Amino acid sequence: MRRTMIFALAGLALAGPLPVAAAPAVQKEATAADGQVQLFLATLKAGKGGQAVEELMAASPLWAKHAGFSEQMTGQIDAAVKAYGPVISYERVSTANVGTMATREYYLVQHRDMVTRWEFDLVRTPSGWNVGFFGFTDQPNTWFS
Repeated sequence: MRRTMIFALAGLALAGPLPVAAAPAVQKEATAADGQVQLFLATLKAGKGGQAVEELMAASPLWAKHAGFSEQMTGQIDAAVKAYGPVISYERVSTANVGTMATREYYLVQHRDMVTRWEFDLVRTPSGWNVGFFGFTDQPNTWFS
């Protein structure tokens, strides 16, 4: 038994350092931006894609300066709703942190006839947490590693 434990410890030492998870405080802080994401998804579910995009972009100084993106994203959402039906539900499927300044959340969004996957990248700026990127894909073959 002792020999097994020594080999196990030696194996851990050779494996290199273990990744350090971001402190729970980082996730707690990111909930301010996550509230923006939840509002976006709820508004999307209510059938108001344009309003959802405009509100999310207005809440982020990063996106408020991107002229033309709102119309482009709203057009893509409208096309998805036309093709796949209205949004029925959504669920967060993963969250990953990069250090203490970035969090990525993936959500699956159930339409009547399809599922889309949304990505929201939350970044911590001196003024607080904001959505640094958001978008969706309807290509399930890209969702698995």
